[in-house]
Amino acid sequence: MNPIDKSNNLPQIVGSNSDSQNNKQRYQCLVCNNHIDPKDTSTTVNFPCNVRAFSNESFKVWRCSTCMTIHCLDVVDLDFYYSKYPYAQAQLTLPYKIIYSRLHGMLKKYGFSSSHSMLDYGCSNGMFVSYLRERGFSRCYGYDPYSSDDVFRDPTILEQGAFDYILLQDTIEHIEDPNELLSKLDLLLAPGGYVFIGTPNAANIKLDRADLSDYFNPVHVPYHLHIYTPESLKSLVSKQGWESVKFFNRTYSDTPWLFLNTRAWNQYQRLLGGSFDVIFEPIKVWKALTSLRFLFFGIFGYWLSLHTDMMMIFRKKAS
Repeated sequence: MNPIDKSNNLPQIVGSNSDSQNNKQRYQCLVCNNHIDPKDTSTTVNFPCNVRAFSNESFKVWRCSTCMTIHCLDVVDLDFYYSKYPYAQAQLTLPYKIIYSRLHGMLKKYGFSSSHSMLDYGCSNGMFVSYLRERGFSRCYGYDPYSSDDVFRDPTILEQGAFDYILLQDTIEHIEDPNELLSKLDLLLAPGGYVFIGTPNAANIKLDRADLSDYFNPVHVPYHLHIYTPESLKSLVSKQGWESVKFFNRTYSDTPWLFLNTRAWNQYQRLLGGSFDVIFEPIKVWKALTSLRFLFFGIFGYWLSLHTDMMMIFRKKAS
């Protein structure tokens, strides 16, 4: 869930690209090449880090005035920040099984079956892969060098390709050079194969509300390097020649099930201090039930979505 390495001709995940390392800050939009003036402080906004270990830190972001893509200005040592990333604590509990059933259903709608191969690129601790394997999908693989599981850190997993389906969920926004990643994934994708890209939607993120988890969660500094609009993501993907198949204006985990929606979880997070970590820890039921706002969003949050996430499906041309 970070930028890619050029070694071994395989998509790896490492620190920032060479230009950013030299500049220490990102002033140029990688989508449209628009620049901001580094001396103009009015173009940047401070956002707090939503990971507990770094909650006393903030980082600058800016929005491209041309394509509306959001960029994290500050270049950091991502290895250091990922060393205390809370997702490693997550377990395949009932709420995850419910939301993964929705993701599974989306894949099935586009032909996914147990005979197909799938790569979950940026899989963290591989929970979705585990979910699918429990249901007989033996040709599912995951890769993430920051995974807490040695199996998913092994780059030889990528040699199982070509894959019929590639899932890029909450990953491309962590990538310094998305063009390089997409080009290398194209080599791993079978002709006629599908790519599912889930990522925050910059078009619906308010940079003037850095105080709300509804917005500082999708901005997620310093981990999210570039956050795209639907149009800017399509422009990146178009370079691969993939066909645009479907656009969803929310993430698969934003469900109509009671309390399993983005706004409810954001409110729960606010109740427990504001850190992203609480989502991966045992649920404090009684604390949650004392909040009328949490109860309200638990029931109605799906229909009051701010649509700060999106999913786009693409297909590679058949040979």
